[in-house]
Order: sequence, then structure tokens, then C-alpha cells
Amino acid sequence: MPIAVICTGTELLKGGCCNTNMFHLGGRLCSLASPPVMELSIGDHPDELCFALSCALQQADIIIVSGGLGPTSDDITLETVARFFGVKLVEVAELKEKVEKRWAMRHKGHCPKFQYKQAMIVEGGKYFNNPVGTASGIAFETVYGGKKRFICLLPGPPAEFETVLDNGMLEDISAHTRKSCTTSGFFICGIGETQVARAVEGLFKDMPLEIAYTAMPGGTKLFISGENPQTVDAAIRQAHDIFGSKALDINCFDLPSALLAKLKKLGLTFACAESCTGGLAADSFVSLPGASEVFNGGIVSYANQAKMDILGVSSEILEQYGAVSPQCAEAMVKGVCKALKSNCAVSTTGIAGPDGGTPEKPVGLVYIAASVNNLTAVKELHLHGNRKMIRERTVANALQLLWELLDAPENNIC
Repeated sequence: MPIAVICTGTELLKGGCCNTNMFHLGGRLCSLASPPVMELSIGDHPDELCFALSCALQQADIIIVSGGLGPTSDDITLETVARFFGVKLVEVAELKEKVEKRWAMRHKGHCPKFQYKQAMIVEGGKYFNNPVGTASGIAFETVYGGKKRFICLLPGPPAEFETVLDNGMLEDISAHTRKSCTTSGFFICGIGETQVARAVEGLFKDMPLEIAYTAMPGGTKLFISGENPQTVDAAIRQAHDIFGSKALDINCFDLPSALLAKLKKLGLTFACAESCTGGLAADSFVSLPGASEVFNGGIVSYANQAKMDILGVSSEILEQYGAVSPQCAEAMVKGVCKALKSNCAVSTTGIAGPDGGTPEKPVGLVYIAASVNNLTAVKELHLHGNRKMIRERTVANALQLLWELLDAPENNIC
């Protein structure tokens, strides 16, 4: 059964927040070999939701809606969906009790009536517990246009959305999908979408396969889909062989996660020394569960004095070559390994812009370094884009450099 996604929230259309729910959901659905056929983002208005439902139902039989399940006046999803499909809402005693308890934890006096919106579900449907919030996930089957449909409603706040999806609702979605297609893929470090396409498309042009790409700051995600699992498996392995050490493991799409797993396997510790990236490299590791097993810490040495005092970068290097130099990047990575007693590290120093560039050192000039057991590599980058893009691409390139250095034969760490 094809899947369509509707994300509600006027803030999504105004740029008030990033739609991380779709990012999380898309990954989960791809893991089921059932990627959505469409996604619509709409404001918090009943007529917009009805229009989105009408469009989605032309393409899909499973409709997933995120957002609009709270108690406020702009939370219109449940009532609108019930009206659209002509289904009845009923109050659940267990959910009513939960609403009252959560209200009493934060407020004095009786729970107001509008809060009880979150105790309602579709009659004959089921609800999914939300341990981090009040709004429950709701799922129900119905008939529309003479076809059987499965409707899933999830709370909008990302922590609640991910919790409800991963704690039961995804299993129900999986039970309603017919896996007519298999999808597999991997991430290729440091190679752009066009180059990846040129490398693989000629191999499979006469095969019943669909190939898709997603460009990322540090490389490209490659996906291959088809009806025959054996054909997809053979194709993805053939594609994987083309890219050698640039390719992460099959079905691995995240370089920090891959690095974390490799560092754990090798028994190595890791640290970061950052200037222009301001802690982004460290954050990419700290965001991962289990990071504490390998990550010793990060030092954001933005000012030259911090580079000297904390990382031991010499005043001679800064005076002769400047902070944006290969010499400084090398001194920083060696200094953080020593300061944080780590086997390996990365360092970043550069000009992220939009100001600060000169003809000799323009915006986008960045130096990165990586070190593994005293073997150090330094690389010069000339990056394009705005400040955010340059910083993100710097981190991606630094982690990629570390990945390649871990595979270098001269490391002798295996």
C-alpha cells in the first residue's frame, strides 16, 4: 500500500523550524522498503488539511499526519480528520486520567475542558502511548473512494513524534504495507551526486532497477530499488565495490555513526580541535548514543590566544603563517591529542565568511587535519556557500579525512 505524509504546522511554512519529523520518518519507511510517494506541508487550517487529504488519497492508501494533536485552538488535526472521513470520536478513560495527572503536575486547580481533546481517539481505532508528552498517537482503518485506507496521526514535537513512531506505530504501518519493492543503499564520502551517477548508471541501465541519489555536505547517498531482492542485493554490492574506501557499509548513511563504530572496534579514543566550525564536529559525535566510549572531548579554540594556551600552537606559527594555515591545523590536531589524551583527532581552521576574507586567504579557505596514533594528514579546502554550508562541509571533510587515515596501511592499527 503506497504511503503519503502530511506535515501540519504553520511554523513549517514560515521557516520557524526544520522538518526533522519527515527526515526521521523517511529513514524509517525506507528501512521497511516502503518510502513515501509524496509529502505535503500545510498550515494549521482545516481547509488546508482537507485539501491535503484529498490529494494524498489519490496517490496512497496509508496516510501519515504529523502535528495538530495538542490542546490549543490551532490543533485541529483529529477533529478535521474525523469530519473528513465521517468517523466518530470517543473519550478514553485512561487517556483522560493521564491528561489530568500531567495537568496537576504543572498547575493548580481543575484541569480545563480544552485539555481533554487529548483524551479523544477515533472510535474503533487504537492509540499509542506517548511517554514524553500528552498527545497520543492514533491509528484507524476506514474506507474512502471504495478502497480500504489506514490513517496514522502522530504528535508534532520531534521528541514525541519519534517516540510514538518507534514505539509501536511503525510496526502497524509495516503490517499494512505490501513490500513490492526492496531498497538498499550506502553513503559515499567526498564524491558528488553527478560523479556517483556517472559511475553507476551505466552498469544498471538494462536492469529493472530504480536508482536515486541524495546530495549531502560530505558526499552522496545512493539508493537502489527493485522488485527482486536478489537483483537489488547484487547491484548494491557491485556499486559498493566501485567506490572502495569512500563507501560506508551497505545500508549505512551516516559518517559519524560509521566512525564511532570503527573507533569502538579498534579501541581508539577521539577528540576535536575546532576554530571555524565552533563545535560542530564534536556535536556530530555527542549526538550519537554510545559516544562516551570513544569521545574524550572537544576544544573550540576560536581566538589565537586559546590556540596557544590550550592547544600549544606556537606564537611563531601564528605570526609566520597565521591561524588559517596548514601549519596551524597540524599543530592544533597534535595539541588536542596531547591535551585530551586521545589516540586520534581532527582539527579545523578557516574562514567561513561572509567577512574576513582577503585576496590571499579568501572566504571558504579552510585547513583540516586528522591524526591517528601520531600519523597526521593535513588538507587544504576551497569551499563555497554561505557560512553555515562552509562550516558543515568543513566538518564532513574533516571526518572523511579521519576515515581515510584509519584505513591507511601505514597506521598498522588492525
